[in-house]
Amino acid sequence: MTQAELATWIRQLIKEDRLYKFYKSKDWIKLKTDILRDAHYECAVCRQHGKITRYDVDFMTGEKKLISTVHHVMHVRDHPELAMSRTFRDPATGEIKTNLLPVCKSCHNKLHPEKFKSKQKQAKPLTVERW
Repeated sequence: MTQAELATWIRQLIKEDRLYKFYKSKDWIKLKTDILRDAHYECAVCRQHGKITRYDVDFMTGEKKLISTVHHVMHVRDHPELAMSRTFRDPATGEIKTNLLPVCKSCHNKLHPEKFKSKQKQAKPLTVERW
């Protein structure tokens, strides 16, 4: 699939609210696995802060699992043509930068604060007094 075909497909999935299909595709799963393996399943954000994180911990059970998240620096919804690209060219500097980062769940949540803001805005007060 060409970059243009990929972008068209992803835009259609977004329009249909079915972007999850991209994340379940064989091509994405293979690329994601390669990214994680190449980084030895270490969170890139933690590593930038001098910390090695290879596991996500389930807060309910305490179970540890190797990290399994790859973050798109150039978000898929904004740049569908880069969804399968390991790198991108910074439009301001022309510099080649990494697009796909292996991250732990904690860091991924910090990289996407907008996901939490929308949930907070949806909560409405029960009464005028807000309780």
